[in-house]
Amino acid sequence: MFLSHQTIEKYIDEGKIVVGPDFDRKNIRPVGLRMHLGKTLLIPEPGQTIGITDQVELKYKEVDISKEEFILEPGEFVLGSTFETIKTDPNILVILDGRSTVARLGLTTHVTASIIDGTFEVPHSATLEIKNVGNFRIKLKFKDPIAMMIFAELKDPVTQKLQSQYGLEPDKVTPPNLNFKTGEDS
Repeated sequence: MFLSHQTIEKYIDEGKIVVGPDFDRKNIRPVGLRMHLGKTLLIPEPGQTIGITDQVELKYKEVDISKEEFILEPGEFVLGSTFETIKTDPNILVILDGRSTVARLGLTTHVTASIIDGTFEVPHSATLEIKNVGNFRIKLKFKDPIAMMIFAELKDPVTQKLQSQYGLEPDKVTPPNLNFKTGEDS
């Protein structure tokens, strides 16, 4: 069952959904929460060739968009994160999605990684896989309203331990971690 704004507000008040660091209730939408762009982007350095099972560290340029906006060119891909951090009870699933206005510009906010489960012990930001599939040059600025999170209540809570090859730094953009054994990624 997906949660409406009424249940989302109630669960925030009860601590079943924890949103930080400076969550404003005006960002509660009819069926979700509006999320904003964090301050750091990772831009993949050009010319790298990689296989999805190669155990290498990819190279990125880090850009602080709290100091200067970034222009995302058509066809360009970057990694970002949500400004807001999120933590839920084990029976609440979070689905990251784009916003219709942003999508109509040709900007995607996640390629496929849209699920956040309740196995995290601390609030953390969601990594955004941002691609400009349109024709406009798009300015990206710190705290731009870029995505939505919608919530679903699971019939049974998740009881498995966190299975992620990624650290839990709450507000850090996380690049792909290819240093794992095949078949063990989350």
